Amino acid sequence: MARHNAEYEELLPTRDSLDSDEQSPTGLEDEKQWRRERTTTASSSGGTRAAAASPLFLWVGALVLVIACTDLVALLYVGHLSRTVFQDKDFASHLEYASPYIGLKELYESGAVNKTEVDPITVRPRVSAQVFANDTDRLAPRGEHDYWHTRYGRMSPNERHLHVTSDIHTIVQFRAIDFGMEDCHLVFSLPPPDTPLEAGASFAMSPAARFDVFRLDAQKPIDVKTLSHRTRPPVLGRVAHAVEPRADGGETLIHRFPCAWSSLHAFAVACAQGTDCMLDVWSSHNTTYGVNLVQHQTV
Repeated sequence: MARHNAEYEELLPTRDSLDSDEQSPTGLEDEKQWRRERTTTASSSGGTRAAAASPLFLWVGALVLVIACTDLVALLYVGHLSRTVFQDKDFASHLEYASPYIGLKELYESGAVNKTEVDPITVRPRVSAQVFANDTDRLAPRGEHDYWHTRYGRMSPNERHLHVTSDIHTIVQFRAIDFGMEDCHLVFSLPPPDTPLEAGASFAMSPAARFDVFRLDAQKPIDVKTLSHRTRPPVLGRVAHAVEPRADGGETLIHRFPCAWSSLHAFAVACAQGTDCMLDVWSSHNTTYGVNLVQHQTV
């Protein structure tokens, strides 16, 4: 028995060595080969999917690029239009006033017709706004008598305000509007004392009020939205000094001058230097109180 055990023990290492030599190397090689084949298969499959997806990504990228370029071109074109097609907001102030009185000047100069007597025309100021000498950057008031109508919305009455004190000046601008009426009179138009005034109109003046009036260099309509004492048109000269309005009301002549058809004329009304004056008058829809231009016939 002991002999058989010894022989068996001698055979075990031999068997183990045979198993190790015949099977272990073969198992390792098979596993390595299997891993290589699996890796190769996975790489091949991934490469095939990537190759299939690459054209799709290229087309999507190209589409996004085209859309972005189209949007950029459209944006640049709109910017170009806004700079070149649309006019400046004040372009209308530079347009020439075409005369509707075609041939009238030649007709009257020829002497072939007799003129018709025409009564003077009163022209209300297109602008009547206040500027402040003690606050040069303060903008002129606007819409002081505006109100809200429940049916029509915001209403702006056709009213003019003439307000003059030692610190407040009023800027007025007129346009001569008719043919053959080129003799212009700048006048104060004030109501008689104790005259009942309709709604919207008012009048107050100090008894010793005296006024200086200055011509301004305004070749185009004044923009009230930007008007202040600092931005007012330059002064060309004084046209009237220490004017005293009539105590009984009515018209008081300030300045007489020639006024060609469609020409603009701007003036500043201030208290005469060294005087303490006050004038505050509102016109209404049916009245013409304040400073007006009266055109007289010249043909």
